[in-house]
Amino acid sequence: MCGIGGILRFDDEPVDRRRLEAMRSVLHCRGPDESNIAIDDRCGLVHTRLSILDIAGGHQPMSIDGLRVVFNGEIYNHRALRAELTDAGCHFKTDHSDTEVLLHGYRQWGESLPSRLRGMYAFVLWDGEEMLLVRDAVGKKPLYFWHDEHQLVFASTVGAVLAGVGRKLSVDPDALRQYLAFGYTEGFALSQGVREIGPMQWLRLSPRRADKPGPPPPARSEPADAAEMMALIADAVEARLEADVPLGCFLSGGIDSSIVAAIAQRKLAARGERLKTFSVSMPEAAYDEGPWAKKVADHIGAEHHALRAEPRVFEDLKYLIATMGEPLADSSILPTYWLSKAAREHVTVALSGDGGDELFGGYERYVAMRMLDKHAWWIGKGPRGLLGGEQKSRSARLRRLIDAARIGNEAARYFSMVRIFDDAQMSALGVRPMGSVPKDAMTPERDDFMDPADKARWWDFLHYLPGDLLRKVDRASMATGLEVRCPLLDRALAEAALATPMTTLMPGRRTKAMLRSMARPLLPADVCARKKMGFAVPIGTWFAKDLTPLLKRWLLENHGLRDMGLHRPMMETLIVDHQRGRIDHTHRLFSLLSLAIWKSWLDVQRF
Repeated sequence: MCGIGGILRFDDEPVDRRRLEAMRSVLHCRGPDESNIAIDDRCGLVHTRLSILDIAGGHQPMSIDGLRVVFNGEIYNHRALRAELTDAGCHFKTDHSDTEVLLHGYRQWGESLPSRLRGMYAFVLWDGEEMLLVRDAVGKKPLYFWHDEHQLVFASTVGAVLAGVGRKLSVDPDALRQYLAFGYTEGFALSQGVREIGPMQWLRLSPRRADKPGPPPPARSEPADAAEMMALIADAVEARLEADVPLGCFLSGGIDSSIVAAIAQRKLAARGERLKTFSVSMPEAAYDEGPWAKKVADHIGAEHHALRAEPRVFEDLKYLIATMGEPLADSSILPTYWLSKAAREHVTVALSGDGGDELFGGYERYVAMRMLDKHAWWIGKGPRGLLGGEQKSRSARLRRLIDAARIGNEAARYFSMVRIFDDAQMSALGVRPMGSVPKDAMTPERDDFMDPADKARWWDFLHYLPGDLLRKVDRASMATGLEVRCPLLDRALAEAALATPMTTLMPGRRTKAMLRSMARPLLPADVCARKKMGFAVPIGTWFAKDLTPLLKRWLLENHGLRDMGLHRPMMETLIVDHQRGRIDHTHRLFSLLSLAIWKSWLDVQRF
């Protein structure tokens, strides 16, 4: 796992080494073990390395016969590919570096190389004439770029791209609207002109052309049964156990991380090894899954470490935003960072259960979409129709359900449930609303998947998963120099799950029913039955109490938010309503706080 970056000149000017060194400094946290810069006439490449495989031989940038690569990620089938390439006559210099497989693989297979790779990756190849930028199928590893008529700059983070550009860029108004609506941006960053390579996309560049094809359609159409799905999960976990450094597993006690840990422990036990598992204790008992994690660890025979977080909300958020060069409106980035930081003292690689909710139907909002499909007319009557009385509900979730029921467009209905700021709130903030939602915005690739839960899952997998969840995990873990691997997002497993209808994976109101049944032989019965808790901190309570003064200072006295045109009266209303318990504005306040911290960081940068 690493940080990558580079500059490609389209003119006759030499690459500025100072810019490459500035990029290397920004990327250091992603690769604290080693860093290198390579420059030829028109191209300069930067690599900061977190050494995981072939520590002695996997130095980057790596080159063979005029082809050079910088690579961030892991290729889990590198040994099989190496054997195939060796049989084809390729001669390897390293012992077992997966990076070298990319070089020989591109020489042998050209642009079909990514379709052969099993892993998480972002890599850039340069042959002296053309540059190829590639990202993995799910979007686990990031890759951003910026260009003008003179040069292209690419890197693992927006901050490193800005360091390569050498100047601040203005705020993109469309990206700001998307950020306020959903809490993340897609395809482009808040810094004007910075773009993101999408999942399973590649960008081919030369001074004469640019070519960016879209992602291929899903490779599988037939659904999977429980036996096949379990075999795919076991294979995915086993493929991610190779490392030349200590390896462990995040364990929350939820069904996703628990099934990954159980399988990993079985695989390691067969080798005479024992899995290290990690959970982090939250400051309040209602948010602490530690006892559940310990129960699972004891049951499967893992060596469990209950880690205690020492949260510094503002300080840690400022550090994370500085390493990212962009804001993220998901407050769970904080506990993810705290867990990663504590686990890094014991291991360099950690498995996680990310992706289970999106693939196997883990969200209550999928159930809600089915309810709305059948009973929207009744739910839309409001709390009286739902609760059978005169009482006024304070539940933000119920309020969203009622509001969604009053919308006829199915896609707009779902967006109203997952949005942070609606159009009226964005207008009050002084930001142009998103506007109407196309009816086909949630159309799966398969015409026979007409269940509203299928459509919601498809949207989450393509947008929410890479835009929010995987971005959060990558940035929080790499800020500590920890590699996180996600077995449930193995490409073959993901394709099998996406080809299986939600009526099978999540019948009725039983979230993750198939996955729970598959886990019963491995885990305690109450673990298989417990509801999703979510990895969160009581940030809403802190905003209403101890953190209110700091929140007011950042939101109401911040020149950056004012410079972006955000209206102070609306932010005052949000703070007062939240503090007095009228409406839970936790997500909205956190998104504005992250935005304010990011703009303040950007304003003081001296590129």
